[in-house]
Amino acid sequence: MSRDRTDERTFDPGAQNERTALAWTRTGLALLLAVVLASRLTAEPLGLAALAFGLVVAPIAVAILVLARRRYGAAHRSLHVAQPLPDGRLPALATTVTVLLALLEIVFAVAGAANLPG
Repeated sequence: MSRDRTDERTFDPGAQNERTALAWTRTGLALLLAVVLASRLTAEPLGLAALAFGLVVAPIAVAILVLARRRYGAAHRSLHVAQPLPDGRLPALATTVTVLLALLEIVFAVAGAANLPG
């Protein structure tokens, strides 16, 4: 079984696809860290809701990491054979995690304000 050597080299000298893949990996890692930290920091005032948030949203953040790697491979192949590039599922997942993090923090702020004396 022979491999086509063009599939092993970068598509352009600037390694744009490779840089994009690294950026998606950093984004996925940052979102995963944010989910874990937010769940931990909101655990005391929100209780099981914070735990449930972490258990539901952390796998989505891990999926971003997995899809980032798959997206790189698909984009790499598409660039070499002039096919359409991957769809927008990865940005949609990253947006979903970001919005869910924002909602958790809003709930945390409201719960904290409700517990203030006065």
